[in-house]
Amino acid sequence: MADFNSYFAPLLMSRGGFVNDPADPGGVSNKGIDIGSFQQCAQRLLNIPPTLDNLRALTDAQAATIYKALYWDKVRGDEIAFQPLANIVFDFQVIAGANASRLLQRVLNGLGATPPVAMNGEIDAATLVALRQVDAVAVYAAFKQGRKDYFKDLVAKRPPMNKFLKGWLTHTDSFADLPATP
Repeated sequence: MADFNSYFAPLLMSRGGFVNDPADPGGVSNKGIDIGSFQQCAQRLLNIPPTLDNLRALTDAQAATIYKALYWDKVRGDEIAFQPLANIVFDFQVIAGANASRLLQRVLNGLGATPPVAMNGEIDAATLVALRQVDAVAVYAAFKQGRKDYFKDLVAKRPPMNKFLKGWLTHTDSFADLPATP
């Protein structure tokens, strides 16, 4: 099964430090954690007030606690057998929320999962069963392409987001292409 700690360091490196870009709909963020998410969970998960100063002072260990609880556990990463797939789904969950789960469900259905998986935006038991039925490398490749398509569609709908497109696509391409399973 996949392991959160195997991907946390690369995730953190890709997220950078404190950012306050007015064009970013997530607003102020640190280590990739936006102020809204931080305000919702700082007290509960870290036992600290959800202030801007505390977000700015966020440690790597605190970020790990947040990422695990809000994103890795949400995609049930520990229950995904193929580490590269868990990584790319988790990473997209951080960026796109439930759209990551919906994309995974769409990919599974496109690869012939039976019965078809409900497109409910939650990685539920049926989604995990379907994951075991199909080739994980094929799911990974289709998911990676689906991420790219998602970003291109997002920019088509919201042109000001174009300033982020190159970075999103470059980041998606940082996930290695895997050889097809024979």
